[in-house]
Amino acid sequence: MVYKILLFFFCFLTLKTTAEKHTVYVSVCEVYNTKNKLVFSFRIFKNDLYDALKIKNTKSEKEKTLEITKYIKNSFLVQLDGKDKVLTLEKFVYEGDDYTETINIKLSAPFSLKTKEIYIKNTILFDFLDEQMNVVSFNVNETKKTLTYKKNLTERWLKI
Repeated sequence: MVYKILLFFFCFLTLKTTAEKHTVYVSVCEVYNTKNKLVFSFRIFKNDLYDALKIKNTKSEKEKTLEITKYIKNSFLVQLDGKDKVLTLEKFVYEGDDYTETINIKLSAPFSLKTKEIYIKNTILFDFLDEQMNVVSFNVNETKKTLTYKKNLTERWLKI
């Protein structure tokens, strides 16, 4: 009898936790250099972006990709030695499934090994989610840093 009661509570708790929305709102970006490019590889929960941008499944995949890419480019600004850089889309894929599905976007910008200072402004999803946190893992020219962006801290400078 005790086992049946424990099994019931276990099942109840499991069902309750899987029916709720996730409470962690985070995006991750890895920054690294290859040859003459600086690469920005993002992972963002698909459902957060779709909800924030009000993307409906009636849109084509091309329309969704363009809308999301435009939003990311407008929300993630980069300057190298004080000069704005235009980010170019290199890859856009969906990974995972269900509520853990992520959108993986890879953007790049021209980069010189002579670069001394990098400025990153990251406001991805801050205009939609108060709890959003964006983490940038930076690994360029032997400079390794982890930067955290929150609604009240959206800009960071790095010397390399």
